[in-house]
Amino acid sequence: MLLEGHGYQTTLLDSHPTGVVDELLEGAHLLLITPRVDEGVREAFVGAMGKRVPQKADMPVIALSTAVEEGLPEKEEVISVPWPSETKDLVERIEATRLNVPAASTTSTTQQDRKG
Repeated sequence: MLLEGHGYQTTLLDSHPTGVVDELLEGAHLLLITPRVDEGVREAFVGAMGKRVPQKADMPVIALSTAVEEGLPEKEEVISVPWPSETKDLVERIEATRLNVPAASTTSTTQQDRKG
């Protein structure tokens, strides 16, 4: 809801998403992983990105982290952002991340697409 208030379109995925990961991310530009997602589910989901649609492997991933020692998915481009944090700080991080990736590149489990 907070991100939608800043002009993002979000889609919440189930905590245990089923189906092909790349299909679940269709139309997404950034994957945002919330702290409530089980570590094993996070690792499996991020690890499966790009298996069927190679360009999805380059999608930026932001993981909201409640603790420094919390394990992050095995992906080089995963950006850890402390949570809770100010919405404006998260929006700034999202925008900075999206500016550094190709346009055809989403969110835990929330998918986001910045509206025009």
